[in-house]
Amino acid sequence: TWSPLTTPGAGGHRGRYLWTDAFGVINLLTLAHETSSPAYLTLAERLAETVHSVLGRTRDGRALLPGATEGEPLNGGLRIGKVDESGSDGDGQYHHYLTLWMFALERLAVATGEGKYVRLGVQLARAVHPRFVVRQNGAAVRMVWKVSMDGQEVLVPSEGHLDAATGFVVYRLLQRTAERMCPSEGLGLEREIEDYRTLMGRAGRMHASRDALDLGMGLWMCHFFREEEWAARLGRESLAVARTVLDPGTGLMARSASRRLAFREFGTCLGVQCYGADEEINEGVEEVVEFWHRYLDSTEEDLRPISMVMYAAALIPGGDNNDDPISYLPRSLPALFCRGGTSNGLVIWKHHLPPDGCLDMAGNCGNMLSVVGPVALTRDLYWRRHVDVDPATGLRTVLVRILNTNTSKVVHARFRVEDGSNGALEFSPKGSYVLDGVSGTASRVDLSFISPGGAKTGRTLPTGNPIDTLALPDGTTIEASLVDVSNPGVFVRVSDLGIPNLETLDPPTVEADGPLKARLEQIRQSGASRMGLDPKTQSVPKIVLIFPPDIAQRSPGVDIKCLALSMGQAHKAVPLTLGLCLGAAVRLPGTIPNQLAAAIGTRETVIIGHPGGKLEVGTKMENGQIISADLYRTARVLMKGEVFY
Repeated sequence: TWSPLTTPGAGGHRGRYLWTDAFGVINLLTLAHETSSPAYLTLAERLAETVHSVLGRTRDGRALLPGATEGEPLNGGLRIGKVDESGSDGDGQYHHYLTLWMFALERLAVATGEGKYVRLGVQLARAVHPRFVVRQNGAAVRMVWKVSMDGQEVLVPSEGHLDAATGFVVYRLLQRTAERMCPSEGLGLEREIEDYRTLMGRAGRMHASRDALDLGMGLWMCHFFREEEWAARLGRESLAVARTVLDPGTGLMARSASRRLAFREFGTCLGVQCYGADEEINEGVEEVVEFWHRYLDSTEEDLRPISMVMYAAALIPGGDNNDDPISYLPRSLPALFCRGGTSNGLVIWKHHLPPDGCLDMAGNCGNMLSVVGPVALTRDLYWRRHVDVDPATGLRTVLVRILNTNTSKVVHARFRVEDGSNGALEFSPKGSYVLDGVSGTASRVDLSFISPGGAKTGRTLPTGNPIDTLALPDGTTIEASLVDVSNPGVFVRVSDLGIPNLETLDPPTVEADGPLKARLEQIRQSGASRMGLDPKTQSVPKIVLIFPPDIAQRSPGVDIKCLALSMGQAHKAVPLTLGLCLGAAVRLPGTIPNQLAAAIGTRETVIIGHPGGKLEVGTKMENGQIISADLYRTARVLMKGEVFY
């Protein structure tokens, strides 16, 4: 149960002040995290309800603000909560207060798992944006700082120099969370975000402030998108100013307490801690916090509420920090579970991932690449929409050009399409193509890896040699071909490993032989070092065992037979990009695969035998260079939903 306090202590009109209450919500989320007590989540939710019921209504409390309804209570915006109704410092609506409240709602949504809070945040964002953004000929040209309580009159036409940046950051956070929590509700803020991006780009509008609060809020904003150019530049400039502001001899600590405002200085402390700084600047933060710890009770009474909430935020940045959004319910992100070729995997969107995650992006999965084009079409990421029609069969296909950022290589995917129930183009998974390792039939996905040589090392033969001799820790050596096409591979003759009964060697046999697996990993690491790659990265290169021709010939229609290991495990088939690499290696004179493969003459295709069947790989050569590597796959979306973590 919840009963609002008679004297809530937030300051402001009827005990509510939007800035103080926004940080109040954030601090309660921090307490919930630090104490593992859900009671603080409840308090944060009740505080939000109280703010909406007081500051979302007229000063007499009798009516919602103009534009608001019971169904959309924030469509009228929110009052600041100033004690005075009018005058130069009277009540009204401030853009930077409103965006801070939107941020509090976004954090509350993440913490509780309740989509209603991000819906309210988006509702508020859409409602107030046109009141603060001035347009000329349809384009955003500037902003205003303050409007009247009903949002109809501009009270302060000047612009806060970071208002556009604040909007840019908070609206993006809102949209990101809305996409994660309410993906099908159309809660986008794209136009508003583009307005802020435009306004940020005006000359002279983005600079580090010497005002303690503005300085800190600038750093706080930058830390959410620190990898972006604008944030990196503003962050560097702001840290340089912070060094001066926090200098014990000439900065804040050198001033008389009567000339200082605690809540503004706590803003600097908060921003520095969120963004991160060196030891000298952090020591300055500690000195400011320690000073006000002793003298906070001597601050002006009407400023004490805002000073206290900023003090708490500066002590332990938590709910206002981007490191790990707080949640006591399982967090989730939208995902598709798909089959690509002979592999199954998740398709997720990068912007939905938690920040600062550690992912191994060194390798590439060619099988899963086969589903990228169909997903891009389904999710409106493919904008060309040009359809090719086969005059003989009438089959309709599209070509999607994919940039694989793991290898910085381009892959062309061509696949069948049909008209969906709503008239939009859709991937057509049904067909007659048979893929070894996959039951049934499906439509074919043609993949063409363009200029695949040197995907990780810059050279098709990283050492320049078709065969290298690798030194192993026990003093022995082994010959290997080190080839980098689509994905790097270390190719060795299985007959050089001293294994009896080569014809029966299969993945279970390899998995049961610990010493053999250890030796193969030593070979892989030695090959990685010779290729200039990190031997500790298990995903690249991979090691492939090539069988003698007489064993390969026992499988009808096979040009070369292999057994591959991926991430230390014997593969039940062959990793697709490694199959591409092997197919190309067969065409490279002098390599081990070239020596052990059947004669293919001028034929562009190589049929690779593997434990799960066969793989046909096409390699186009021109003047001794690999132009493309081609193969056929099938793909299907099996499930869509939310992945919890």
